[in-house]
Amino acid sequence: MMSLTPVGCPNASGWSWLAQSRSAWVLLFLLCSPLAASGQSCSAPAPLQQAFRSQLGADAYLKLGAWFVRNHKPACAIQTLQAGVRLYPGSAQLSLLLGSTLYDAGRLGDAREPLQQAVRLLPGSAQAHMLLASTLDRLGSPSEALAEWKSALAIDPASPKALDGWARELIAAGDYDTVIARLGSAPPSERLMLDLGTAYQKEDRIDEAARVFNQGLKSYPNSDLLTGSLASLYVHDTQYEAASKVAAALAQRKPGDVEAQRIYLHALAVAGNNDAAAPVGRKLLQMAPHDADILQMNGYLEFKAGNYPTARKHLEEAIALDPNDPNAHANLGFVLVQMNDPAGARTQLQKALALGASDLQIHFELARALRSLGENAQAQQQLALYQKQLKENSDKYEALLSVAEAGRALRAGDKQKAADLFRKASALQPSDPSLPYRLAQILGEMGDVPGERAALEQAIQSNPNFVQAQYQLGYLDFQAGDDPGAEKQFRITIEALPNNVPAWCALASTLARQSRFPEAQQAVVTALRLDPNNAVALKLRGMIAAAMKRH
Repeated sequence: MMSLTPVGCPNASGWSWLAQSRSAWVLLFLLCSPLAASGQSCSAPAPLQQAFRSQLGADAYLKLGAWFVRNHKPACAIQTLQAGVRLYPGSAQLSLLLGSTLYDAGRLGDAREPLQQAVRLLPGSAQAHMLLASTLDRLGSPSEALAEWKSALAIDPASPKALDGWARELIAAGDYDTVIARLGSAPPSERLMLDLGTAYQKEDRIDEAARVFNQGLKSYPNSDLLTGSLASLYVHDTQYEAASKVAAALAQRKPGDVEAQRIYLHALAVAGNNDAAAPVGRKLLQMAPHDADILQMNGYLEFKAGNYPTARKHLEEAIALDPNDPNAHANLGFVLVQMNDPAGARTQLQKALALGASDLQIHFELARALRSLGENAQAQQQLALYQKQLKENSDKYEALLSVAEAGRALRAGDKQKAADLFRKASALQPSDPSLPYRLAQILGEMGDVPGERAALEQAIQSNPNFVQAQYQLGYLDFQAGDDPGAEKQFRITIEALPNNVPAWCALASTLARQSRFPEAQQAVVTALRLDPNNAVALKLRGMIAAAMKRH
């Protein structure tokens, strides 16, 4: 029978020297495993091997595993560290390094257990909590990840990485107020300014978001992240020229940076400046010829220029690299319509719709392809969808213009004009709860409480889970003395945003005013657990304690 022992490994009779050292068994396994035999050698320098054979304990595994990590041999490192963890399960450093190595190797499911073990063994290690938080986030467990980010912040309150992870979890959950309150006084960093600006943008506080992004670019002028976010913000506010200008400045400073040039390319295309975008796209294609997005953008620009064969080639290459990009399928469908390939166009356009594409032109071009194929009934259905979506897009665009004009009116101090424009936008887009909510904010500033309440109720009617509107309506109820109504709204807010300190404080105030002091006290305890230095919560704690003594 053929021997399965790799060449150069001892047979059983040559193993007697190993009996003195458990570590040596692992070294033999690493050197003589099928992994080593396949050419992926797990050998280490002779002095390190000798030290490994002569040492007992977790430190020997840690040193060898760390050497493999430093020398880009992750599979060898994982084998070594897994063996070490099995022999020494109480070694926090072994578990931490194993979890970190598995995470870096993309083996997130395997990384979770050793990182949880590291956290149990090293509860005071911010690094361990942050690694576990990152793993849990990527595994789709945001609430567990948030708990680990908070644990890391309790250990190191100024950690930019922990603050960034914590903020991103809360932004994803819709708790923008908490992020704004915390990051407004945080030490500035690129990621934290991005998070703060994003939180403002999510709340439709466009001016504040632009201020933060611009401030960030003063400190980090070459930031792709901040530039891309600011350009996107300007596009959302229909300031296309401003978006192109910001992106152009970054592209000029970083001519060899693919991401900087990509941001510029997209800004030009969104602004409809295809003539300027085309040479940028060709330059990017030379820099990154196998980038699906760049291929797709070049195909789009070539289609617009009437260069259909080249557009088809680039779009087919883009789809081969990223078959789930609806834009590439849609643009290829447009090209095939022009090239008199209705069957191919139908396939691509239907695929684009199946992937979630929303461009109304897809329905129009699909109707053309279906008509060419004699499928007239289906063509009429697509034309009907085209007409319906054309009206919806027209209303949406008009609402967008009204919102942009309202922003300019607010900057000029004309709140009444801004309110009228938001009413118009809300009528055009009745299913968008953010529009009546923005109207409510303006009316509140104008002192129109009945109008503010009506706008908030309209926002909640559009989206019963719109937490910001629920909270503000609770505040109006509290001001009006309707404590049961206020309590209901604040509890809805807390159920959706359990980490929102202002909501817990508002609930405590409402409960205290109803003389429900133990419940109010518990709400304050929760608020202070979330933010131990919150001035409002600290003041409420003292007031409630004094009231309980009197009663």
